[in-house]
Amino acid sequence: MLGLKWRKLVRGFSRKPWLAMMGTLVVAMALQACAPQLTPQEPCNFVMSAEQQRVSWKIDVPVTLYLDSSVPSHFQGPIQAAIRDWNQSLGREVLRLGGWSNRTSPGQDGSNVIYFMNNWELDRSNEQARTTVFWAGSKIFEADLRINGRDFEYFTGSTPEAGKVDLQSLVLHELGHVLGLAHSDSGGSVMAKSLPNAYLRRSPTPSDISNMKCEY
Repeated sequence: MLGLKWRKLVRGFSRKPWLAMMGTLVVAMALQACAPQLTPQEPCNFVMSAEQQRVSWKIDVPVTLYLDSSVPSHFQGPIQAAIRDWNQSLGREVLRLGGWSNRTSPGQDGSNVIYFMNNWELDRSNEQARTTVFWAGSKIFEADLRINGRDFEYFTGSTPEAGKVDLQSLVLHELGHVLGLAHSDSGGSVMAKSLPNAYLRRSPTPSDISNMKCEY
């Protein structure tokens, strides 16, 4: 099972005197009343914001991802291949591999990092991977990708191996989440919820590409 976790950035008010707080709320309400209403967008299989806008990186592409030191070095080739698959399919660079990182753990820290995790949660052992995306409004500003290294084994060559997951197919799917796509089980999409062992799904379908071009 492929995992996806979405998280919004929520900002709270600082403590202020009661009258000052009331003044702040009145101004905020006035600004909201004057703000133009957004026209709902076609989903195109993207995660949607509360205002029915596609959640994406907007014009801030290419998105640079880094490899945590926990990632086996021989995984770098398939990860780069999955990035290349999306870039070539879209005819532009939307993803980029930026090298190695020394981040200690996933979290909101200003970097987009791929991790290989050997301490996966016991109650989520069916997840092959998980992508966490942070956004405000409908604008993504950070994403982390975790690969389950405790419960699954992976192969990186062109020949499927029984009992193992194709790393390139898995990362291709998760990178779709990084860019904002939701799950889809139609037409052999790379965004299908599950990836069977020894199964290759390394190329975005025409539908995947069409959906992605709604934003990129």
